[in-house]
Amino acid sequence: MARAGLLLLPLLLCFGPETAGSINPDELRVIVDYVNLNGGVNKQYAFAAALPHGTCSNPQDVSTYLPRDQLADMRQKIRQFGDLYNPPRGNIVAARPKNVVTPKGNYTEHSEWRLLHGDQNSLVAQLKARTYGQNSCLILFTFNSPCSAKCLREAGRANIVQMTSDAFRPLDSNYKAFVFQQIFNYDLKPEVTRQALLQAWHRLRDVPLLRCDNNGCRDCTVAEPQNNPCLAGKR
Repeated sequence: MARAGLLLLPLLLCFGPETAGSINPDELRVIVDYVNLNGGVNKQYAFAAALPHGTCSNPQDVSTYLPRDQLADMRQKIRQFGDLYNPPRGNIVAARPKNVVTPKGNYTEHSEWRLLHGDQNSLVAQLKARTYGQNSCLILFTFNSPCSAKCLREAGRANIVQMTSDAFRPLDSNYKAFVFQQIFNYDLKPEVTRQALLQAWHRLRDVPLLRCDNNGCRDCTVAEPQNNPCLAGKR
């Protein structure tokens, strides 16, 4: 099965894009590819992994903290739309999007939101509570970029901006990363301009945002949409 390749690292901003520190891009790529190859699905899903600083700096022991049998179990648990993976032990959690039916209408909970929602009871908070220490790094990966119309919409109910800040703000910039592989399909439409999409991405705070695909790893902090390499393929 084809796998969502690659990874990334440095970057982001506080009140305007500026380089923050990062996990080494080559090492981050090893970790993200390892998870995707052994536990991912080739469609929209998100995972968060908490690992020791040493593993993020030199991931030769990544299988110690993310055993292949656990990742195989994760893949089994997230095959279907709406699935979650939240084991009582271990260094990784994962989610697929979920359709929600209500008397007032239907909507979709995006996978990033499902990992971050719930303050101290979110899946990411639970992961950090059981595994995260002073000498840990945290990686959040999503197959598609966080969308401008929902995940990053300023007044949106499903906005993840504050949730992302809350999860990552206390962490050393050299040991955190928000990674995506490709641009969310809606945001590829011409009615979403390059400038508007970049402004939406830059609402995220307190974590480096990066795009990695078969063309390599790209830093998304560049302010000019015509020069931002994360917008490759966007008209």
